[in-house]
Amino acid sequence: MPKGNIPINKSLAKEVENGRIIQVLPDIPVNRVRLPLFTTIPPTQCSVCGSPLKSNENYDRFIISSYGIIICPVIYRICSKCGKHHTDTIVGVTGSANYSDEYKEKQSAVRYNGRCSLWNTRIVGEIFTEGLTDISGRAPCPTTLWAYEQKKGKISAKELLDQEINFDGTLHIDGYWVKSGWRIYIEGQLGRTLTQREWKKLRYKSIYVVATEDKVVLDFEITHINPSYLELIPLLDRIKDRIPEEKILKIVSDEETAIINAVSTVFPDVVHSFCVLHQLKNLTKKYLDEFGSVEKIPSIDLELYELAQKLILAETSIHSSIFYQGIVKLASSTELSRASQKATAYAKKIYRNNRLLLERGFIPETNNVMEQLFSLIDNFVDQARSFKATFSTVNFFYNLFASMNRRCFNTGDWKGFSPLNRAKMKYG
Repeated sequence: MPKGNIPINKSLAKEVENGRIIQVLPDIPVNRVRLPLFTTIPPTQCSVCGSPLKSNENYDRFIISSYGIIICPVIYRICSKCGKHHTDTIVGVTGSANYSDEYKEKQSAVRYNGRCSLWNTRIVGEIFTEGLTDISGRAPCPTTLWAYEQKKGKISAKELLDQEINFDGTLHIDGYWVKSGWRIYIEGQLGRTLTQREWKKLRYKSIYVVATEDKVVLDFEITHINPSYLELIPLLDRIKDRIPEEKILKIVSDEETAIINAVSTVFPDVVHSFCVLHQLKNLTKKYLDEFGSVEKIPSIDLELYELAQKLILAETSIHSSIFYQGIVKLASSTELSRASQKATAYAKKIYRNNRLLLERGFIPETNNVMEQLFSLIDNFVDQARSFKATFSTVNFFYNLFASMNRRCFNTGDWKGFSPLNRAKMKYG
């Protein structure tokens, strides 16, 4: 597959006449009226001094669109007084690029729905654009699409932060590591070469996401790795400004100290639960690695496995201690498999961590909202290069989360509904 900009085959270009090529083109709102896509609008006067304009040069622009390659005759004009140059405006084409807005929007869908990096949009784009242009799968170059993503990010930010919230009173908060940064640029700014260890520490950022049980993302914050709780307070303050505190009944997170301290500072009276789904998954994995399936676990090992599950799900420190003592007693009286030996060691660690949280009034939760959200981010992070500058990472996640809120479920009882639609129907 060729890379980079490929010359346009202009012999295949189609001319627009009265808003038609082969099919009727959609109307686009422009200055309180609606005009067909690719309509040429001449400027009426100089944008600087208001003087009349005179024609300077005729030129044909070739616009790549989902309707094929469109030829748009335009006129370059010059101010008769100050010499300022002007050109005709083409409806649905912003800037001087040879891509229509609707085509860049389609390629943005390739990026997010195809879950690919900017550099792979051409490959994934074959599915979306086959037969639409002279070159199957043609897509804007990564730089064009990146610039479009930054502009779209500001729109997505407003959509994400201004949306009406319908939820059951439970918020979920969790963090995920992403890569960021230009190594050569950062070394140039520091005036020295970074060691690999220093670079890895600088390269990774953490993205903390707040979502509802319906997988509606409300807001996020990008911090340094292992942040202080102070870095998360602005995120929770924004949530507090949007949702009255009395409507927030419970906050669910993992046992990360930064989240716990930030929540206790901003929402001191809200019930705080810690998610134990990953603990249950880690426990089960130890047995699946050895036995292949739960059904094949020997009875004595299965007894310990079930005790460890009860330990993880214990809602009081008293019950937690009872289940842990049962695990210790069983482990000391029986010859266990290697999986159960690992599970016993893991149970000791879980007991210490969870008991401290239980004594502070936390309760366990098994909802997997954040795990499902971050599995989507995994699809991008595995394929994409580092997200470079922090501001472009911010815009990427604004676009991603706005897209996720609108995207419909493909399976299950809510197939065909988006998370936002589901929340509105469930909670009015």
